[in-house]
Order: sequence, then C-alpha cells, then structure tokens
Amino acid sequence: MTRSVRSLVLAALLPALCACSTLSSSRRAPRAVTLRFAWPEHFSARVSYAFTMNSPLGNTEVHRRYWLSAEPTEEDGDHRLVPYDVEVSPPQYAALADPVPTVHFDGAGDFHGIDTPEELPGQGMLDVLPMEPQKKAELVERLVAVQEQSALEYWDRLVGAWRGVTLVPGETERRETTMVVGTGMMEKKEVPAEERTSLEVDVPCTQDAPERRCVRLKVEMTPVGQSEKSEGPMAHWSFELVTDPDTLVPYSTRLVRKDRVDWGEDGGAQRLKEFLQVEQYVYTYGAQRVPPGSNPL
Repeated sequence: MTRSVRSLVLAALLPALCACSTLSSSRRAPRAVTLRFAWPEHFSARVSYAFTMNSPLGNTEVHRRYWLSAEPTEEDGDHRLVPYDVEVSPPQYAALADPVPTVHFDGAGDFHGIDTPEELPGQGMLDVLPMEPQKKAELVERLVAVQEQSALEYWDRLVGAWRGVTLVPGETERRETTMVVGTGMMEKKEVPAEERTSLEVDVPCTQDAPERRCVRLKVEMTPVGQSEKSEGPMAHWSFELVTDPDTLVPYSTRLVRKDRVDWGEDGGAQRLKEFLQVEQYVYTYGAQRVPPGSNPL
C-alpha cells in the first residue's frame, strides 16, 4: 500500500476511532444526579425511630413508632407533615421525649414553621413552680423556639438541603464549615470543620426492595486538622439518607455523633471519655393508614 493510499485510509478511519473512543469514555463516566423535590399531595408512612446514647454517665435507648401523613392545608400552596398515634418505648420516656411536631412546608419544599405543641418538655415543671406570668411566657416561648429549630434541622436533613443539588456518584464535595465540640467535662466551643458530601446511586429503597431506584446521600463532618488515627480528643458527625432522587420521598436516615472528651483530673485514670449518639428513622409506605385521596407510594 502506498503512502498516499495509507493516508487516505487513516483519514477515513480516524473519525470513527475517535467517535468510538469518545462514546466508550462517556459510558464509563459517572452520570451527574440532580435531586428534585416532588412530594405527592397526600401520602402516609409508618415511621420507626430509634435513639441510643452511650456515655460515661450511662446508656439510653428510646424507640418511637407513629404514622406520618403529608397533606395540604386550607392555605393555598401550604402543606403539613402530621404525626398520628405516637407510641414511645420505654413508656417512662414518653413525658421526657421531645414531641413529634407538625411541620408546615410549601410546594417548593421550603420550611414554614411548626404547630405549637400542646405539651412541651419541661412545661409540667413550669406549671408547678412559683413564677410571674410574664417570666413563664418567656420561658415557654424559648421552649417553642427550641422545638422549631430542631424541626427545621430535621427538615433540612430530610429535604431542605438537597432540593436542586447536583452530585456526581463517586465524587466527594468538600466545604468549610464549623461544628461545636466538647473540650472538657462541661465545656464546648465552636471550631472550624470540613464537611464532605457524597452520593451513591442504584440503591434499594428498602432492604427487601427488588428495584434499585434510590440514592444514598452521605455527609461527614470533622474538625479541621483532626487525624483519623488521633488518640486524643476527637469529634465526628455523619448522616446518611436513602431517598428517591426524583421526589426526595425519604426511606431511611441514620445520624451518628461520636465524641472523645478530656475530662481532666476528674476523669480519673482514664481522662478521655467517649460518647456515641445514634438516631435512625425508617419510613415504610403502603401500610394501612392512607387518608382519602392519598398516594400509597
């Protein structure tokens, strides 16, 4: 084959070879996923909640089961997430556990506050203490503000922080933030921290689900400069959410907080004390409580 003929053949083959190479590369490249909020007008879930705390002061375990229904309100565009039939185990924790709030949100997934709980933790004590009405009203207002802040954080972890976010599977998004850590027996301070967010695709929404249409979102946060092999004081916060990427309807969450704190001389021979807090939610759909017009999911 002459040089000129070889050149013509190569010229004809190169575009095809390049196209094949590009196509093969695009198939290997991970596909970016954009998370969207699109809850149905109505739906119900059976919620199982578990909280455990292991610490030098003792271990605690609390479970809660209830129905959670999303439904529109009379106000245009407003919706609410309402708990029903709340059961707490062990029963003696029922009066101490924070009430499950009714959360208000709009069609875009923006948080619009909570209904004021009829009974707040600690309110019974306020009722029996001698106190001026104005002072009591101020304390109740603070208790309500704490409940609303807690509900906002819950909503953000479930929905608010993810609407419209685009992530690439296998890649970690990093950002600077701060976190509160323990520095002594009763001491805490806010320190610089790094937050890392990642996405896993093709995840079953539940353990026995045949389809893999959900995603797992994971967020980890640690103080800047903390080593994974550190033997001294440490702090670590992580959160996982299994959700439908097309609707942000949640299926499970798991929040873990680990701390190792220096208690000084009062800590005795082992000055470093470890704390572990775990919160888990499991949302089960297709169960019995379905209000009229609901989507059973």
